[in-house]
Amino acid sequence: MSTLMHPVPESWTPALRTFETRLRAAGRRATTIDTRTRHIRQMAHALAHTPPADVTADQLLTWAASKGWAPETRHSYYVSIHAFYTALDVDPDPSTALPSITRPVPPPHPTPEQIYRTALDRADDRTHAILILAGSAGLRRSEIVQVSAHDLITEPDGAASLLVRAKGGRDRSIPLAPELAALIRTRTSPTPDNPDGWAFPSRNGGHIRPAWAAKLASRALPRGWNLHSLRHRFATTAYSANHDILAVQRLLGHSSIATTQRYTAPPTDAMRQAINAARPLPRH
Repeated sequence: MSTLMHPVPESWTPALRTFETRLRAAGRRATTIDTRTRHIRQMAHALAHTPPADVTADQLLTWAASKGWAPETRHSYYVSIHAFYTALDVDPDPSTALPSITRPVPPPHPTPEQIYRTALDRADDRTHAILILAGSAGLRRSEIVQVSAHDLITEPDGAASLLVRAKGGRDRSIPLAPELAALIRTRTSPTPDNPDGWAFPSRNGGHIRPAWAAKLASRALPRGWNLHSLRHRFATTAYSANHDILAVQRLLGHSSIATTQRYTAPPTDAMRQAINAARPLPRH
């Protein structure tokens, strides 16, 4: 049975409550709070015989070293542990002994056009709309499910925009192509069963969960491709239009252009032109 099924050790409970309160007071998203507290609960079970304020750097390092985490996962745990001990204001802080993690940067992974088109053709109406919002508007799965009638904006010139409810409260407005605006209007038209005009209403009220949207997309896409790779498809296609990386950054809602570059694969013809431009001069 997973240790998460057991109560948190009594000596850790007050500290964990303080940590969760700090996260909520800082306005962290529910998913972030769940992830951070889950990490600390796992640490609490492993170090149950030592109160959190008495955990030594050696104990923390030994526990972390026993885990076969991938670099991204290890980084996430270390962020949680640093935040936990910052909230406790413990001196000395054992989390300062945790080493920095080098995380490999994966190359862009855009869904190929033929795979995207085939998925659109085979999907039902709801899944088709989910795929479109990821692959042709660049929305994250958590942003897709939150689209509602209230988020459609008519600009002074008559064009349509969408207010995207982004993670971390960093909402953004993106312009919509007429076809995409029409799709959203159709899906968000309020009905007796969906008075709030959610684009993807749940049978239990509100909207469907992000994980369910991702599962619906995975049924239409072959193995190896998903909603995230469709965001890469959007970034790559949008960048190829005019090579404006700043515009793509804002459309995707990234805080850093460096992040956007990890989503954007350079067009093959652009790389070929670069190689041709740099070819060696002929010998005389």
